[in-house]
Amino acid sequence: MLQFYFLSILLNLIAGLIFVYSTKNEETSLVLSDSDDPFAENTAESSNPDDPFAEESGDSPKKSASEGGFKALALPFLGDKTLQLVVGILSALTGLMKLLSPIQYDVPVVGDLVPSLAGIAAGAVLLLDWYQERSDIALPLPDSIQTIYTGGRKYLGIFCIIAACLHFIFPRVLFL
Repeated sequence: MLQFYFLSILLNLIAGLIFVYSTKNEETSLVLSDSDDPFAENTAESSNPDDPFAEESGDSPKKSASEGGFKALALPFLGDKTLQLVVGILSALTGLMKLLSPIQYDVPVVGDLVPSLAGIAAGAVLLLDWYQERSDIALPLPDSIQTIYTGGRKYLGIFCIIAACLHFIFPRVLFL
């Protein structure tokens, strides 16, 4: 069905952006990291007095494009827990439904395998984040899954974004 096709692309893209532009801090909640914030102020105390863009009030200047501070995308709403819960539930359900109902005239199960797996994985990680934040009981994960869960978040986000883009561009290619 085309509705699940569109939902799969949209939810994989949103989940990928959540993983790429947010990070886990010590309290196990997802917030925008300071290093990824495109409009974060430069906190270095030493500033160039000859800088024509420095503010007169003595505040530290903003990062310039030459310092690597220029980014075109600021998404502060990605740290919202309600958004992450809704995206997690919908992404996992849409990924499961994409396995069961492919696009018209496509091969069942393997026709949409990559976006389905990306959606199921993203939904599972987002739901696990939400559960671990709300629960007092620690959920023990195997070491291999724990390293992927903590260290591979940005890679999962990139995988989800690539799966969404390829699924949009090539709708009837096998596995996409």
